[in-house]
Amino acid sequence: MMGTTPSTRRRILAVFAGGFCGTIARALLSILIQSRSGNGWPYDILLINLTGAFLLAFLTTLADATILIGPTRRLFINVGFLGAYTTFSSLALGDILQFEKGHWFSGLLYLALSIAGGILAVLIGDLLGQFCVKSTRSRNKPVSREAFNALPADATMRDAHIDIQDDLLLSEVGETEPPQSIRHTQ
Repeated sequence: MMGTTPSTRRRILAVFAGGFCGTIARALLSILIQSRSGNGWPYDILLINLTGAFLLAFLTTLADATILIGPTRRLFINVGFLGAYTTFSSLALGDILQFEKGHWFSGLLYLALSIAGGILAVLIGDLLGQFCVKSTRSRNKPVSREAFNALPADATMRDAHIDIQDDLLLSEVGETEPPQSIRHTQ
């Protein structure tokens, strides 16, 4: 019998797919930004890392406070997509390139904007996420009976994740029994 957590294969595939999408998004956005602003200063890396920090905080706050983002989606978005979309190595490379050109002020400005801007982006993302959660909860929308009945008796709404996309779990290697959702009844 299968457990209630996504299989290892499903978790790895979620991170892989998210990482692929995040890498493509980052590359395309970088090309777009560089085509408009040039590549003399790392505007693209700064913007990508700041938007990634904002999105990571915002989505994590929503995921922690709601039941709408299940474990597989969270791996896809937070670890895969945003992990590939933002990179510390690009920040360091942008800085080193500025220093190699002898642009010390520009390099230090970029570093300061990246660090301070990243912290600010995380704070703003978290605050916006909290605002969205509070405004949604203030509407007092009840949870559906099916969703409520699916929760373990000792679960709280904060601990539970109901995710329609996470209901089909891939079997672990060596399991011969297919998931219940694809078994045929006779």
